[in-house]
Amino acid sequence: MYFQQLLLLIIHKFHGERSSTAPFYLLKGKKSGQTIQDVTYFNLHPFFSLYPNLSKEEYNVEVSKLLSNEFIEIKESSISLTEIGFLQMNSMRKPLYNGWLYRGNEVVFWSRIELVVQTLSNFQADKKQFVPNQKNQLVHQFVKSYLVMKNFQDSAFVIEFKKQIVQLLASPIFEDIHRELFVYRLSGYDKSGMTWEQLARNYNLSILDVKLLFIEGLHIALTAITKERYPDLYALTKDIEVMIPLTDSAMKTYRLWEKGYSIHEIAEMRFLKINTIEDHIIEMVSIKQDFPIMDFMNEEQVRKVVQTSKELQTKKLKRIREQFPELSFFQIRLALTKGEVVNG
Repeated sequence: MYFQQLLLLIIHKFHGERSSTAPFYLLKGKKSGQTIQDVTYFNLHPFFSLYPNLSKEEYNVEVSKLLSNEFIEIKESSISLTEIGFLQMNSMRKPLYNGWLYRGNEVVFWSRIELVVQTLSNFQADKKQFVPNQKNQLVHQFVKSYLVMKNFQDSAFVIEFKKQIVQLLASPIFEDIHRELFVYRLSGYDKSGMTWEQLARNYNLSILDVKLLFIEGLHIALTAITKERYPDLYALTKDIEVMIPLTDSAMKTYRLWEKGYSIHEIAEMRFLKINTIEDHIIEMVSIKQDFPIMDFMNEEQVRKVVQTSKELQTKKLKRIREQFPELSFFQIRLALTKGEVVNG
């Protein structure tokens, strides 16, 4: 039920102005102009790329359940909550995600910490040959360097590392289920972590619910870990945050735009459609609060578009443009994105 409630919250934030596939692309972290734009339009940063491995089949099953329970309705290609769906959503505690910042990299952090714990546990038992749970070679290389740097066979480090994990999990910012899932997933000497299937049975939840609660716990942990308080854990968070949240293609467009090329010139140089370059501009505006848009429209036009959007209570471009026929759809999108970035 946890994933379903999460879906209800996301659907509610779309205000009935997007199709039933919009939440799927959001959770997957689709790198399209529309999805990235929607993140800013509807303040959906916490949920972006929350579960990149979500399959369309899994998603459709959950949407079907919401429909059968009459929590949602789909009309004219738009999805929205019903009254009982709104009540069901409100029964949920506030989720603590930061998908925009981590983009699925919390799994990399977990892989590192899991391998460190498994290694320390086996070496403490004087078993230096063991089958690591983690198969990713990049994780192996990172952890090997980390352990050598920390002089991991020194008992003082082992004691301190364990102490930091215990202190972290003792923080009141975690729910009990976050702490338990964190510990149950760990493996050590002669002991394997619980599988998703075992955890789902243990908590009487779906596998999807358990995985998302686990991800939430990792996001909470990553937010709490600081260099000053948890130095040994902090070292495992290297490069987990996405510092340049632009798609590669948008970044190429941005570099050309910085050199003074126009949208039409960039489209010709890159052999792309003008609409695609416009998507890149929208993406840049959604990321960079100080992005100058005066080449495209003035501040008064932005203010009027944003105000009209609020008055009409809509983000639908067609409805807003009816009030501003002199502006293009691109300019409307630009104004809405800029307005949301500035106003939060």
